[in-house]
Amino acid sequence: MKKKWISLMLAAALTATALAGCGNSGKESSADAQGAGSQGGTESSADAGESEGAGTQASSDSEKIVLEFFNQKVEAESLYNDVIIPKFQEEYPNVEIEVVSPSDAETVFFTRVSTNDMPDIMSIYPAEYSYRVIMQDGLLADLSGKDFLSRASKSAIEYSTYDDGKLYAMPYGLSSYGIYCNLDMFTEAGLELPETWDELIACLDAFVAKGMEKPLIFDGKGSLAQFAERLIGIVDKDFATVCEAVGKGEGSFADADKNQVRIFSEALLELAKYAPDDILGIGRDQGTADFCNGVYPMYIGGTFYMADILAGNADLNCTMIPIPKPDGGYSLPINVDIALGYYVETEHPEICEAFIEFMSRPEIYQIMADNEGTPTCIEGVDYKITALQDISKKITGDDTFLTLVNFWPSGWRTEWTIYVQNLISDGDIDALITETDRICKDYYNQ
Repeated sequence: MKKKWISLMLAAALTATALAGCGNSGKESSADAQGAGSQGGTESSADAGESEGAGTQASSDSEKIVLEFFNQKVEAESLYNDVIIPKFQEEYPNVEIEVVSPSDAETVFFTRVSTNDMPDIMSIYPAEYSYRVIMQDGLLADLSGKDFLSRASKSAIEYSTYDDGKLYAMPYGLSSYGIYCNLDMFTEAGLELPETWDELIACLDAFVAKGMEKPLIFDGKGSLAQFAERLIGIVDKDFATVCEAVGKGEGSFADADKNQVRIFSEALLELAKYAPDDILGIGRDQGTADFCNGVYPMYIGGTFYMADILAGNADLNCTMIPIPKPDGGYSLPINVDIALGYYVETEHPEICEAFIEFMSRPEIYQIMADNEGTPTCIEGVDYKITALQDISKKITGDDTFLTLVNFWPSGWRTEWTIYVQNLISDGDIDALITETDRICKDYYNQ
């Protein structure tokens, strides 16, 4: 274990508690983070065989096997507990899977990594830098060459593959970020869905003119890091490369040819004008509830919000559109949002692998796709979520980019978000430019 990295990662994760940045951001959960899990073994997971047909052998063993599944998709907790795991137990009746889904999942996860308290099975974000370090440190079992990997799309496998050419987590879903639009409210206002930045602002102005003072909502309390990262990536999908250049002394974001932070700041401040004045105190739960109840016609968020929207109002007539680029067109941020791997030293590698294979079966993942909402990358699954049909098609198109958190050093986004908060509070664009320069120099010269 690289102790220096773990210390940095833990510090960043603890700072991020109020600025949560992954799919579970700002989502409350009754799950308890207590419990050490069942990893305690010392044998390596050496080449566990394909799990199809392995259930009979496992079922014939009278010993009760308990596995811990650390789930970072908090919104899917009940789905795992009530539907998917019981189906798995039909094949493995002697296996109990305990789902742990803390609300501050990423903080808890990296705290546990730092103390070598690893769960058996875990959901991770395999394209992101922080999780790739865990792969580098040899904490995850190698899934390369497993037959069930062929069930995922080639792009998802590519995004999930580590630098050594091996795959340590099976991808199931690709997420995106955009604007949920209440179609009934648009129809009542006589408005078409916007496709350009100017059309977006015109729609917001039209709602204001019709008496709706604040027509836009987003999670400014728990997911601002996520929103800001996506928005600046929309401004320039290669922004992380520019950050590295600035960090190495090759210019400043104050330079005319490096104006990404200024464009981002102007765009964010323009959107914030149409959001509640206390937006930095509004979290995802409140934002989702208000959108479901028709308080706001537009809600900025991720495809992974869909499960909560369906739970809040299953009859809501809405769709997601891309956030337009301020200079025209769109560029859609995507990330590997659902992926499962298992601890290399678990006592039960064959059962862990069996669960990962089980989840990849089209008839099983269909259940997840129908209820959790994240667009799937599992072939043979019929994606039926009406509100995300258009965006799920765009995810497979050419106008996409892998979210920047996958390229920034650990902690970069968390620290930067502190100054994005300040920007929303005081409107000082130059201050954010100065701090972005400093953060780049700090992180790219460690």
